Amino acid sequence: MKRLFYILLLLIMVGCSKIVDRYHIIVDAVSTLNGIKPARYVIKALGESVKIDKLKFQRQSSRLIQILNRKGYSLVPDESMAEEIIYFDYGIEKIKEELRVYREPDVSLGFSWGYPYGYYSHFWHHDMSYTRYRTYSEIYHLFNRYIIILSKNRFGKELWRVDVSSIGESNNLAKIIPILLQASVPYIGRNIDRPIEFNIDKKINKK
Repeated sequence: MKRLFYILLLLIMVGCSKIVDRYHIIVDAVSTLNGIKPARYVIKALGESVKIDKLKFQRQSSRLIQILNRKGYSLVPDESMAEEIIYFDYGIEKIKEELRVYREPDVSLGFSWGYPYGYYSHFWHHDMSYTRYRTYSEIYHLFNRYIIILSKNRFGKELWRVDVSSIGESNNLAKIIPILLQASVPYIGRNIDRPIEFNIDKKINKK
């Protein structure tokens, strides 16, 4: 009976456990400045596709505004008041389609009431048997998800730029853009010799 209890407890724990989404991030950054020089700014859309959906752009750019404000930048309501114009672009590109074939045993798991040690010594036991193998296939799509943050002065001279991208199976931009923006934070206004790669893990409650 205790064994059955532990098995059921394990199944419950697995069902409620936290799983991790891992995002492989690539960041490239260039700057003509020696460190960050916060200024008054406005945000504009860089890509034509971003300009089409203004509501989504406002939602995504609001996260960038929070990041810039924490770094000392000041958002102004009119371009004539700005010292910098910060262009923001984001998007997704399908780069690969892959068919994956899997073969795994078809496992049957059962519980039964037994009497292995005499009539009065009954207990629960479980049987696991492999009856056959099954094959299935799935089509996976790989996407390049990216953001671009580009700063120019009022005369059109580029001051700094940050490019962040991540290749993965999800095409949910609402989910991935905040992660890419988070990855950009340490590199705003910086100049790096070559692209930097690292992972960001996000815990998800599995219910």
